[in-house]
Amino acid sequence: MEDLNKNQIVLLTLLISFVTSIATGIMTTSLLQEAPIEVTRNINRIVEKTIETVTTPTVTTPGQKEVTTVIVKEEDMIVSSIDKNIKSIVRINEKNSVSEAKSFYGIGLIINKDGLVVADRKSISSIIVYTATLSDGKEVTLTPQGVDKQTDFILFKIVPANNVSIASYGLVPAVFSDKEVKLGQTLTSLGGEESNSVSVGRVISLDVKESGTGTSTVKYLSSINTDISATNLDNGSPIFNLTGEIVGVKISQNASKSFTPVATLKKDLNSLEN
Repeated sequence: MEDLNKNQIVLLTLLISFVTSIATGIMTTSLLQEAPIEVTRNINRIVEKTIETVTTPTVTTPGQKEVTTVIVKEEDMIVSSIDKNIKSIVRINEKNSVSEAKSFYGIGLIINKDGLVVADRKSISSIIVYTATLSDGKEVTLTPQGVDKQTDFILFKIVPANNVSIASYGLVPAVFSDKEVKLGQTLTSLGGEESNSVSVGRVISLDVKESGTGTSTVKYLSSINTDISATNLDNGSPIFNLTGEIVGVKISQNASKSFTPVATLKKDLNSLEN
């Protein structure tokens, strides 16, 4: 060793390290081959987890912004859209004041914080008492509005209990979409007489009609046809897009998997509120 110069000592050290690493690898392989399968399985899992946690550091130059790519799954968007709408849905029930018979009227949508609820139009009787169950389970009394109007929808007004303000209910208005529905678009519906039932599907066709005469005819979307299962649908069940905006509502005159576009609902609301 005393006769070796610095370069030779460095080379010798590297050679010894190389031979040692090879020997260690051979011994490790031999031991793993002889080890029980449970031991090797655990070692492989540790290696896999270690590899998963290794990340490549992002090198950025001064003044350059670091860009992070976020992948949003359709499943997450569906869950988010449901969360946005649950508090805007009420379940309307009717009770015959003479026979005491009770029945489910349909799903209603809260349209403002003043307590207006829109729903599918059915026959309204003076001997029927209408109530609604809010998303938090509270039951409130409803008064029909716009009974004499010729519309597909009807309004109900929430009547607060004695010494209770309408603001205390914390009503969350539904959000209606201004965007056109597209073929193949993913839609989610909410229904269920007693609890929320979710159905997911796509737009399979769009019915377009014309109104007016002569050169003044106007085309409009009359129905949104989907492949959503009709099992969980009720009159008044809304369908909404992946951003949580309502694009249509199921009413009694629709086919089993079809919905009335939200544009028709908005038109009826203008008539009912005026």
